[in-house]
Amino acid sequence: MKVLLSFGEVLVDLLPTDATGKQHQPIAGGAPANVAVGYAKLGGKSYFAGGISTDPYGVMLTAALAEQGVATDYLAEVPGAPTATVQVYLDEQGERTFEFNRNGTADMRYSKQHFDTIPWQGIDIFHLCSNTFTETALFNTSLYGAHCANAFNKLVSFDVNLRLSLWQDTSLLAERVERCFSHTQVLKMSREEADYLALARDKSLARAREMSLAEARSSSGKNSFEDYLQFCLAQGVEVILVTDGANPVQCISARQRFSVPVPQIAAVDTTAAGDSFISGFLFALGLELEYDLEHLTLLQRLESRAHLEAAVAFAIRCGAMTCGQKGAFPALPTLAQIG
Repeated sequence: MKVLLSFGEVLVDLLPTDATGKQHQPIAGGAPANVAVGYAKLGGKSYFAGGISTDPYGVMLTAALAEQGVATDYLAEVPGAPTATVQVYLDEQGERTFEFNRNGTADMRYSKQHFDTIPWQGIDIFHLCSNTFTETALFNTSLYGAHCANAFNKLVSFDVNLRLSLWQDTSLLAERVERCFSHTQVLKMSREEADYLALARDKSLARAREMSLAEARSSSGKNSFEDYLQFCLAQGVEVILVTDGANPVQCISARQRFSVPVPQIAAVDTTAAGDSFISGFLFALGLELEYDLEHLTLLQRLESRAHLEAAVAFAIRCGAMTCGQKGAFPALPTLAQIG
């Protein structure tokens, strides 16, 4: 079994518990933390790296990660810094919006020196997302982590996972996201995120950097989306995974392209669906399959349509099951639940 190191923020999701939205339940979350937990619950070995507060929420989060089977060896305690929180709002379809409290919080204090203490020889996959790109020092730390993974020939997985409300200056967003592509082998993004980034690259559209994701989707045409996929591949990305709600998931590489349909579901909460998808994909990609007589490496498996199709189909089942209940960690499935 391959070993995952997921880097970024672990924070407290404040989920509504009544129809008015005035009562909330604190639940452990954060996209990269969800990925670490999702991988561990499926039976994989996962570590989480990031800054953690010593306040009561921080203690709760450390315990929550450990309870789910995630190794916390690479958490860095930051005394005096508070835990980040995010207010989650759900609409009638279970779709969510977020309001972040992330000013001077512990997750922003991880440094390059922390990455230098990690024995990279024991890691197979490094995963990150763009929520650690919003502030310059943490962005540089994030790229350094990806650089370390590259230096040890480890697979880098990058989930774009745009949260525009986190960015004080969205004009920096596209450039920082795209600087990570040269370090990335597996790139995951939603169709809305791809359309947003495609528009941001078009210097003639001055409003692109001020658009919401939904506005970008309605303004983008097929050509700009297709052009952006080719741009990503040209930067060195090996495989692109594009999720699109109820529409099929697209898998694109320089060698092949295919789509896998998603099941019709009645979503209760989509908060951790994307995180469940990518953790499921990485877990399935690293499985020691009976028919893998060639003992392919992770990078070689990215060239195999059989491995990719199996991993995408498994990831879709994980994401769909996660939508069936509220919360992040509790909603992520076990291997037995996937079947």
